[in-house]
Amino acid sequence: MDIDSLNAFVSIVETGSFSKAADVISITQPAISKRISSLEKQLGCKLFERVQRSVQLTEEGQELLPRATSILREVENAKQSILNISDNVTGTLTVVASHHIGLHRLPIVIKPFLQQYPQVDLKLLFMESEKAFEALEHNHADIGFITVTPGADSDYVEHLIWHDPMSIVCSSEHELAKSQTNNFKQTSIEELSKSNAILPSKTTLTYQVIETLFADQKLKLSATIPTNYLETIKMMVSVGLGWSVLPNTMIDDELTILTSSEYSPSRKLGAVTHKRKTMSNAAKALIEQANKVWGDDSLE
Repeated sequence: MDIDSLNAFVSIVETGSFSKAADVISITQPAISKRISSLEKQLGCKLFERVQRSVQLTEEGQELLPRATSILREVENAKQSILNISDNVTGTLTVVASHHIGLHRLPIVIKPFLQQYPQVDLKLLFMESEKAFEALEHNHADIGFITVTPGADSDYVEHLIWHDPMSIVCSSEHELAKSQTNNFKQTSIEELSKSNAILPSKTTLTYQVIETLFADQKLKLSATIPTNYLETIKMMVSVGLGWSVLPNTMIDDELTILTSSEYSPSRKLGAVTHKRKTMSNAAKALIEQANKVWGDDSLE
């Protein structure tokens, strides 16, 4: 088995087709088919079943996948370990970030980083925190700047954790904001249950916390889920379409904070890598720069 054939195999699994995998690794479809045929000949079995317009792993393919992924990761780790010896901060650095962090926190980190290390080719990808973990798992990214639950998954290393306080908010014109005092109003979960919420998707930590809170009190959560972009959610809240939970850094005079003795929203943000991926000098330098700007709450 050679590395190119294993790479072709894993790419087909991840993309779901021979043609898409060929595009990803920049070869022709006949070439990728030839690599798979060669691999199947060496192993003496079929790795894929073609079902209509899709491909599915055979039992033998399912057995090969985790081993092929591990081999490819170790090859990359070996290359990176050798490159790290020079102490040079160069090469490609792929960073995945949630939209909120990418827009509100990373710019003041990335700008001085690139000024100090102009030889780094930094690629910034925006995605939901949950999908960012998948990108790290599949070795498609070096660092994730995302929402984390410290210590929740032993496969990841949390290099930098900081506290991001949040608040329950609504428009100053919303019925929940009546009798407000200086843009603050005491409310209860029962009162919130009587109005529509505007929340990110059910896979997010924010939604799951709110859902559990309502379930514990046997209250119905009525929620609109338009997007995971907090900026869009803020706009919808500001025009009176419902209440939500937003980072304090986003709250302005258009919003009323609804304080509650039953719930004090907060989350942890941070820089995360996969424990089986060797960090490059560039990745270490970016985390160091982020630590200079934000500090690290996990050290407190």
